[in-house]
Amino acid sequence: MKSILIGLGVLVVVALVGVLLLAAGFSRQIARAEARLTEIPPGPVRTDLPAALQAFAERGLAGARPGAAVRLTQAAEMRLDRGATWTALSARQTIAAAEPGFAWVAEMKIGPIPAVRVIDSYVDGVGRLEIRGLGAVPMGSDTGPEATLGEAQRYLAELPWVPDAILTNRAITWTELPDGVGAALETAGGTASVRFGFDAAGDIATMEADERPAKLADGTVALLPWRGWFKDYAEIGGRRIPVQGEVGYVYPEGYESYWRGRITGYAVVAE
Repeated sequence: MKSILIGLGVLVVVALVGVLLLAAGFSRQIARAEARLTEIPPGPVRTDLPAALQAFAERGLAGARPGAAVRLTQAAEMRLDRGATWTALSARQTIAAAEPGFAWVAEMKIGPIPAVRVIDSYVDGVGRLEIRGLGAVPMGSDTGPEATLGEAQRYLAELPWVPDAILTNRAITWTELPDGVGAALETAGGTASVRFGFDAAGDIATMEADERPAKLADGTVALLPWRGWFKDYAEIGGRRIPVQGEVGYVYPEGYESYWRGRITGYAVVAE
């Protein structure tokens, strides 16, 4: 019996070491992605933007000295499946300004234990989603052209949080529309595009895209209408941004959001 207990103890130790090593490797991957997003210094401020967008970005306080990227933190909730209950999470995100790119790192906890760790990213033109249990054990991943297109659309959709990128990122094509502005970005998965609508105060209040890749319950991917909302603009970390947001898909049965949250911290990364 003693030898059996010793053997079990050894197996537990080996498993624990393996989990710790995998978690450390995953953390290094995340750190490299985040560092890459801050390497490109901002260029000169653009002068070819639609007037309403130019005014919005300048009101965001980015005009005097645009940064290379921003880092923010979020308190949020997600639905992991359609119709599911909301799951609380904390997240941090690095968003590049001078070139398209972001890395969103989230943790979902059971009590004090980080049960699930996620990275959702668009770095060097490649989209990636990876989910790991305990930050170590692979639970799911998504890569390829569809993931790249979807992550590029996410980068565009979150530009209201990065007025520095609106003013300096020349990879983005902006188009003035009768009811707002359109943003487009060429990717290996096709042209990513979204549209923004303004409220009466001139702030971006809505985001929409006619088609964004969405993984369905059976594992297939469908192109669905995508919608988002921004509200509660405030100055935080030297920028004026929307503090709250929500995003979701329009299914045949109607709209359902899958993420909602608020910004809890914000900092501009200087060149």
